[in-house]
Amino acid sequence: MRNQFDLELHELEQSFLGLGQLVLETASKALLALASKDKEMAELIINKDHAINQGQSAIELTCARLLALQQPQVSDLRFVISIMSSCSDLERMGDHMAGIAKAVLQLKENQLAPDEEQLHQMGKLSLSMLSDLLVAFPLHQASKAISIAQKDEQIDQYYYALSKEIIGLMKDQETSIPNGTQYLYIIGHLERFADYIANICERLVYLETGELVDLN
Repeated sequence: MRNQFDLELHELEQSFLGLGQLVLETASKALLALASKDKEMAELIINKDHAINQGQSAIELTCARLLALQQPQVSDLRFVISIMSSCSDLERMGDHMAGIAKAVLQLKENQLAPDEEQLHQMGKLSLSMLSDLLVAFPLHQASKAISIAQKDEQIDQYYYALSKEIIGLMKDQETSIPNGTQYLYIIGHLERFADYIANICERLVYLETGELVDLN
């Protein structure tokens, strides 16, 4: 019975990591669509968001079944609870990437655009945070999770700098307000995306140590 339960826990973790990889791929495509103003790719991202929602639902059902039908030890409970709450964060992260795709559809050509390099770096850092988390999670590396979460402060710095720039441009040029509004949405989605990564890092620390920490 224990061997079977361990196998089911392993399969649960693999499903979670698969969902995380899907979110990472979606985020990469969303940022590519933003950089190239590719509206066709943006539409595809929006239309495929349901796959992430379905993945979350399947994982939550598996967690509920394991808790109801098995007799988990304390460490098993921490693991299942961590997966259940973290997959909810992944689903929200997917929603934020769909939000970026929707904003791309609203951007007007030859109108306001903020510092593209800063925006690119903000997106690149967000992707690297999630990529590193997906490596650290199956190894249950709490120390790595803490270092990943600390990068959220840099994301916040990008957010405040870009917000200030965009609002300034909108004040100077009324015609830039429509695009400026969409760019404010975009950087807001990226900032929240990173916040959810920090949330999952907190779950990883809890999984290894049993301690609830605030990394965000």
